[in-house]
Amino acid sequence: MVFCLVISVSLLNGQQKNLQTRNELETYKELNFSIKDSIPLEENSMTEKKNDSLDSSFSKKKRFIPYFKSINEVTVKDYKLMFLDGTEEVVDTSLSLEREYSFNFLRKDYFEYLTFPNMGEAFNKLGYNFHDQALTPQMGARVKHFSYFEKEDVPYYEVPSAYTELFFKSTFQQGQFLDTSLAINTSPRFNIAVSFRGFRSLGKYLASLSRSRQFRISTQYQTYNQRYRLRLHQTTQSLENEVNGGLNRDSVYFFENAPNYVLADENGQAILDENGNQQIVFYDGFLDRNRLDTQINADNVLEGERYFMEHKYQIFPISKDTSAYKMSIGYSISLEKKNYKYDHRFANSYFYSKYDTNISDSTSFDNIENKLFVELKNKSLGNFKLNLYHNKWVYTLGQDDYEKDTLISNSINSSQLAAKVNWRKDFFGIAARVMAYQAFKNEFATQALIIETSKNFKNVAFNAAYKYRSQPPNFNFYLLQSDFEKYNWENPDLSNQDFSTLSFALNHKKIGSIQGEWNSIKNFTFFNNTTPEFDLNRKFSTQVFQSSNKLDYFKVRMDQRFDFGKFALANNIQYQKVYQQGDPQGTIDDPIALNVPKWLLRSTFMLTSSIFNKALFFQSGLTFVYFTDYFADQYNPLLAEFVTQNSTTIGNYPRVDFFFNAKIQSSRIFIKLENISAPIKHLINIDAPYNYYSSPFVPYRDFSVRFGLIWNFFD
Repeated sequence: MVFCLVISVSLLNGQQKNLQTRNELETYKELNFSIKDSIPLEENSMTEKKNDSLDSSFSKKKRFIPYFKSINEVTVKDYKLMFLDGTEEVVDTSLSLEREYSFNFLRKDYFEYLTFPNMGEAFNKLGYNFHDQALTPQMGARVKHFSYFEKEDVPYYEVPSAYTELFFKSTFQQGQFLDTSLAINTSPRFNIAVSFRGFRSLGKYLASLSRSRQFRISTQYQTYNQRYRLRLHQTTQSLENEVNGGLNRDSVYFFENAPNYVLADENGQAILDENGNQQIVFYDGFLDRNRLDTQINADNVLEGERYFMEHKYQIFPISKDTSAYKMSIGYSISLEKKNYKYDHRFANSYFYSKYDTNISDSTSFDNIENKLFVELKNKSLGNFKLNLYHNKWVYTLGQDDYEKDTLISNSINSSQLAAKVNWRKDFFGIAARVMAYQAFKNEFATQALIIETSKNFKNVAFNAAYKYRSQPPNFNFYLLQSDFEKYNWENPDLSNQDFSTLSFALNHKKIGSIQGEWNSIKNFTFFNNTTPEFDLNRKFSTQVFQSSNKLDYFKVRMDQRFDFGKFALANNIQYQKVYQQGDPQGTIDDPIALNVPKWLLRSTFMLTSSIFNKALFFQSGLTFVYFTDYFADQYNPLLAEFVTQNSTTIGNYPRVDFFFNAKIQSSRIFIKLENISAPIKHLINIDAPYNYYSSPFVPYRDFSVRFGLIWNFFD
């Protein structure tokens, strides 16, 4: 109600005008618009102001009167997106290699991700960052959260006129992907944005339909003197997938050997020709992937709804005196409810024995977060922020309607108090940053510390950091109930996972950048594949495991770009290694807990030019991707989690994509030929096997042609 009331009042008091502005860095010609259709600018904004009731005690001092840009001064840089962590982005209408890398379902670089065959299905990991996770335990079902909008992902807009972005991309059969945002300002102080992401993709394999509906609305209001700010947002999300568990044993064989496979007799033995060679039969029917049988036909769905509100008030009036204290206080509240469901009618024995033929597992998670914060800014002190948190969690499993051998709980009801401190300061050109987080209750308590320093030289930037985190596993490691007998557990004695990381980064404007990190991990907690060898790719058993051995994970990455006139070569090379401690003889009692490819390579060669009197700017080229073989995690669709396994490797196949991207005014067009190396490989050698996978028994994408566009409208 408060949310709707604020919007209604602001819409009634605001003025709506038809504005036009540019989407490039040059300004338009002078337009006769009033000063109300513009945005605040802090520079040159200190002038004398009349007394008001709020600031009467400061009547003899200079007042902050916002300076508003007229519309003919507005540039694309004035269209801003702001996030809860304080970062700001401007609307980007450029065409670049980075934009090519991020033109995908998640709208970010896939360098350490390996996509599944259908859009929005799942993403396997080729590398890890253990410090980009939430500081508190989550519900689980992490595969469903790759594209889920957390509160930190929702932007708040500041725009001088109406702004619209349309993101479109084709999918895999019978569907499309669309992500659109509309932002308007009824006045320079009130902005509101409505966004919707929806897509449907049937997929090329049986039971692989993906679809989602994700609605977001956000608003930001500031008072005239910019001392009070209100932010609100609401999200409603539904991410649905048909899941198939991957190809069964026969289908794996036909996938790898299509269009050729070995002729066999009634006993399954290969038939030999007169020269003693296996007889090969040509049949390209299995290139129609719908002919390949899969393990299961089920559905898993994640639904979520969140309401968020944040108040912030600056205690002292805004002053251009850099030595003056700037003190703000604030409060935010987030109410979120998630529900994960797994439905499997006429279930087979893929997950072993079951209590009922029709499986319907559900998990709900309610999270209420209250936060109080105080922020101080001063030239001598730096930037200091103290946050006080109270979290209330209710993790509930579906009702147990069946008699089980062991009675376990069906919910976790807990709360936590915590404090977080952020501090930033520059010392003689060296930037320092410290973050400390401490929970006060023993149950589900997190401790974290980050110490970071950076220095910019003439052509070189250097960064070094130490990061530590002691964090409980997610709730589905502690407790799970299912209609499948093997998927019921309660582990109340799990220890916190400890992550200690030393990292560095060195960036040279001409040579490129190199960054590396060493992670020491204790009590690493993971889902382990416990399926016996004779049941592999017929059944799937999973257990929670907490490693008693210390893990050391090292990775180093180098990024380079060389420009030769209109041509460019960009390289990303990553080396990584995992060391798992065992006994003095070198044997390891625990299963291998963390698997990554040793080498990960990506290289792009492209041409950048323009045609039609520079009316069309384009980039075109080839992207080569390769990673060495490794024991990739296997996807468990019942848990919606990846499971560690050490029996099947994937990788060691090169992949080449061709792209042609063009920009015409504010629209950008993207055309890509994905995995073009697959048909080329078989043109050269028709007997070459199809050996590209995203996960054990889950193939990577075949050759496909994708089309999409991003269109920015400035009105």
